[in-house]
Amino acid sequence: MIIKQDRENFHMLNFLDKFMVGHNGYIAGGCFKNIFNDEKIKDIDIFFEKATDFDEAVSYFDSMTEGYTGSNKMEVQYNFYYENDNVKAYKHIGSGIVLELCRKSFNDAKSMIENFDFTITKFAYFKEEVEDTDVETGATTKHIEYSVLYDDKFFEHLHTNRLVVDDKILFPMSTFERMIRYIKYGYMPCRETKLKIANAIHDEDIENILVNKSLYDGMD
Repeated sequence: MIIKQDRENFHMLNFLDKFMVGHNGYIAGGCFKNIFNDEKIKDIDIFFEKATDFDEAVSYFDSMTEGYTGSNKMEVQYNFYYENDNVKAYKHIGSGIVLELCRKSFNDAKSMIENFDFTITKFAYFKEEVEDTDVETGATTKHIEYSVLYDDKFFEHLHTNRLVVDDKILFPMSTFERMIRYIKYGYMPCRETKLKIANAIHDEDIENILVNKSLYDGMD
């Protein structure tokens, strides 16, 4: 089950606000396990509801890089880092954190994290425009509010170092590779998780695995 809360009790996430300016994306995925474990953050994944939101974000971050030559040049805060079919990445000069703008799939925050594989990655930080109505005048104003979405087992599994997979495994080989990586980080898969992944790989078309040489086609 996915839980939604305002960010009142998540003050440690406030520093992410500077990465949420200038675009309509939201942050989701593995960076939150680092944040709540007080670990160094290397990269942040930013997702989008639609392709036009991604394009607008790219324009914004491009305008904040040193090599930008467009008409809306802004203060340099980022360096272009790399680009592939799935993401375009920028490195924040002040912190060294890499922002990966994801274009592999587009969806709202709740639907996106529901499709992530492990519960310890099912966390999103997003903003939404909220309308206020003055009870006396009836006038309406708008402001931005920040909220979080997370799996109801996120904190339990994070702090017990348990690696638990969702019943829906969209990319079995990707999940298998990520399981190996998370084991190195100290997160141990339960027996049920190992069985689910093994069964999902068994049911996968071998041709799909062979065609994808990197064996990676994941969501996050």
